[in-house]
This record gives sequence, C-alpha cells and structure tokens, in this order.
Amino acid sequence: MRKRFAAYFLAGLFLLLPFHLAAQQTDTPLPAEEGGAAVTYGELVRMGFEAMAADSLKKAEVLLRQALQEAPGASGNALVYGQLAAIGERMVREQAALEDYDRGLVLSPANITLLLGRASLYLKLGRTDRARADYDEVLAQRSDEPEALLMRAYIFQSQRRFKEARADYEALLKFQPTHEQAMLGLALVNSKDRRPREAMDLVNRAVELHPRSADAYALRAGFEADRKQYEMAEADYTEAIRLAPDNPSLYLARAQFFTRLKRTSDAREDTQRAARLGATAEEIAGALGMKAQ
Repeated sequence: MRKRFAAYFLAGLFLLLPFHLAAQQTDTPLPAEEGGAAVTYGELVRMGFEAMAADSLKKAEVLLRQALQEAPGASGNALVYGQLAAIGERMVREQAALEDYDRGLVLSPANITLLLGRASLYLKLGRTDRARADYDEVLAQRSDEPEALLMRAYIFQSQRRFKEARADYEALLKFQPTHEQAMLGLALVNSKDRRPREAMDLVNRAVELHPRSADAYALRAGFEADRKQYEMAEADYTEAIRLAPDNPSLYLARAQFFTRLKRTSDAREDTQRAARLGATAEEIAGALGMKAQ
C-alpha cells in the first residue's frame, strides 16, 4: 500500500492527459501573481503533479487546492482529491486524507482507485469494517480486482473467518495462479484451520515458484517448527534472513524459535540485531518469551 502514492501519480498523469490537452485550449486563464503569466486549471494540476513527483508535497498541495478553488466543477476534480489524499497520507495527516477521499468519491462514487485508497487507509487506522465495505464495493464492480481480494481475505483471516478468507484467496489464485501473497495467505489460513498438509504443500509450492521470497521461507520455517522439524526450520529461517537481512521481523521470528529451543544466547543475539534494525522493546520481549518492562 506504500506504493500507492506512485501509482496515483502515474494513473493520474495518464488519465488527466486528454483533459489537460483540452484545458490548454479551453480553460479561462486564472489570475496570476503580479508580473507573472495567467495560469489555467490544467496547468495548476500539471504543476501540482510535477511537485508531487519531486516530493515537494506542500507545494503540490497548494497548487492542487488552488486548482479546486478556481474550477470547482472541473471533471478531473475527483482525481485531484485522490492526489490530495495521497499527499495527506504521506504527511501523516490521516483524517485530512480521509476527507479528501470522501470528497473525491462524492464526485465519482464508483471510482475504484479512490475506493482502494480509502480502504487501505481505513485498514491502516484499524477501521476494518469500513475498509471491508470499500473492498466489497470494488469487488461488486470488478470481481477479479487483486488488491481488493487480497486485502479482504486478510481482513477475514484476522477475524478467523477462514471460509470467507479461503474463498477470496482462491478467487485471486484462480486469476493469478502464482500470486505470492495469496499463496502464503492461503497456506496460513489452512494451517490455522487445521489443514496442515494443505498448508505445507502450498508453502512448498510458493518457495518453488518464488525462490527469493524471504516471507515464503519464514512461513515454511514456522510450519516446520510446529512439526518439530527443527533443523529444517533453522535452515529456512537462516535463508529468509540471507534474502532479507534488513528485516527485523525475521530476526524476531528466529529469536522466538531459538527461545522455544532454550537456545538463549542465540535468541538474544537475534534480538540485538532486530533492535538495531528498529524492533521495539515490546517485540523483543515477546520474542524472548518475556513481558516488556
């Protein structure tokens, strides 16, 4: 979901291109600063997008809000609100971002890009019911939308609604048979739903198809540890860390594994690495089987 900002920018650039070309010919020039040339709505939007691309978020926000103010009825405004929402998320102003998503969806209620953006933000804020409602709306329009299927499955999974989670993961895998996250999600659902053989078969398949996936190795290591296949589990944790050495979660997972085996010094060494990579005291305590101070 962290790539959404770039996705919005690219999608917006292509969607607005025909509108912008027309705007260059038909927009009424807007008042300009003293000594400057008049600026049209389309030019304000273009400059706003350019500022976003350069990570000048405050400048981009000013330009896009000026465009909205000067042409409140423009047909491209739903997309502009989507860009402003993306800026709000980047600037950690979640409530403002939600309001901009809402304004965009008032103008374009069926806009899938805006619905996905708002759902992702709702999920980030822990408002899972609202997120699921947006994913439901997206899937009612486009039943094979990958992000909506994946994230709705995740919501169902977190609520232990394994039947619904499985249905969404399987629907996604029907359209994209090698989708890594869907394979791993379904493997985890199978494990939690007491289908260990199906879980292991699927994670083995994921490792085969995605041999550079640290997540796949780490999940398989967890399954192997549950089966008391400790040597295999340690090898897979080690491979996961080799593939993603800057991921603190992997060190925490292996530390928890070492704690389970009473290999205290190995566990502490991994938690120290995780701490250097940003793991919290609570996470470290959990990996060591302790309560945070």
